[in-house]
Amino acid sequence: MKKTGVSFGLAALLTMSCLVSCITKDYTLGSALVPANQDISIHTATFALPVGLKMADSLQTSVSQSATVGTIRTDQYGLYRSDAAMAVTASQDSIIWGKNPTVESVSLSLVCDTALLVKASERHIPQNLYVHRLNVVLDSTMIFNNSLTAADYDPEVLSLGGVVYNGDASYIVELNPDLGTELLKIPMETLDDDEAFMKKFKGLYLRCDDPVEGTEGGRLNTFNLSSSFLTIKYAYDDDEGNRRITSNTFSLGEYYCVNICSSGARELENVLAADALLVEGTCGIKPHISAVALRKILEDFAEMESVGELDRVLIAKALLVFPFEYNGDGRQFDYYAPTIYACQRIKNSDTNLTRYSPIDEIKDETFESGDIDRSNLNYTVNISQYLQKLIKRDASSITSDDDLWIMPTVSLYNSYTSSTYYYADYLYYTQSQLNGTAYARHPVLKLTYAILK
Repeated sequence: MKKTGVSFGLAALLTMSCLVSCITKDYTLGSALVPANQDISIHTATFALPVGLKMADSLQTSVSQSATVGTIRTDQYGLYRSDAAMAVTASQDSIIWGKNPTVESVSLSLVCDTALLVKASERHIPQNLYVHRLNVVLDSTMIFNNSLTAADYDPEVLSLGGVVYNGDASYIVELNPDLGTELLKIPMETLDDDEAFMKKFKGLYLRCDDPVEGTEGGRLNTFNLSSSFLTIKYAYDDDEGNRRITSNTFSLGEYYCVNICSSGARELENVLAADALLVEGTCGIKPHISAVALRKILEDFAEMESVGELDRVLIAKALLVFPFEYNGDGRQFDYYAPTIYACQRIKNSDTNLTRYSPIDEIKDETFESGDIDRSNLNYTVNISQYLQKLIKRDASSITSDDDLWIMPTVSLYNSYTSSTYYYADYLYYTQSQLNGTAYARHPVLKLTYAILK
């Protein structure tokens, strides 16, 4: 994709904010429901949507007992990499090593839950996976995709012999027995206390080699840590003085597991995305809509239509429609996000940390849900309440914190509370290509509104 300079992008954005396309008025829509003595007219309008591309910084990627490790490179998105850092805790309430314990072996067993590929033919390509010791103690503040750096794990590779993983359902690798010796030296009272143990034995870090430079391909492996274990096999003396061999297991990521990921798509950032809107999963690039630009469109519209004050506009429905094209191959949708929605960046004033959360409209089952529509080849997102609040506010109070980020989202049902919760999807990596602003079927804002007298 050809990069557009910032100055050009800003100019184009200002130009678009002054344009209203396909505006229609239907003075009879819903008239049967309005009393005869009320002078209310319902109108509809469609606006070209000023939308660009931007990276979402500090995205929460801490997922209990789920670790994504691997790399993928494509010409369009560049290199995407995901490592995983995980705490280790004893699987049993109490461990007794016995007399004179010595390490026989230490192994790591990982169970693969899902795999994402660029090419189906690369389902079983060999990848070099490496296991390291963590140098830092994981805690509740280290939950973001950029919380750790290479300095936070020991450069020594614990994996012995072959480290190749070919995408099978499980991956078992022998580790340096010194790791077991280290565990045997930890006092029992610390070993039996998860919090104290995690401070003493900080955990493990998993990473993968990048694909060969200049080539496309790769695989992202998501491991189910609830079925994965660190196992130490050791010998000890029983009460009769006989030498016995047994083993103990340690749990992975039960308290803390964070996926450390990065995307090479940052160079695609643009104020106005004419060619394509790319929706990358997790920490990748996202469509971004300026709240200031969105309000400016409606201000110009109100002035052109002689509405008067903008707060006289009563919004019945506001929809963002993001079309995409079908390439003729059904496998295209294997990489598309099932649902995308408008999210906002929320800052915690106490910790200065940020998170991204879907706007409240996603909770209303009567609103458009942002699900992929394969028949009409688009996604539709409802922002009615958001937009009504935006035009009611003083223009000077609107900042970048009010901007919208179009992100893959997920919903989780809690059977205990009988409630459904909605989140930006920080677990699964996806690649969805939507039409840019220069397409005939471009992103639009569809508005149904009334003017208060």
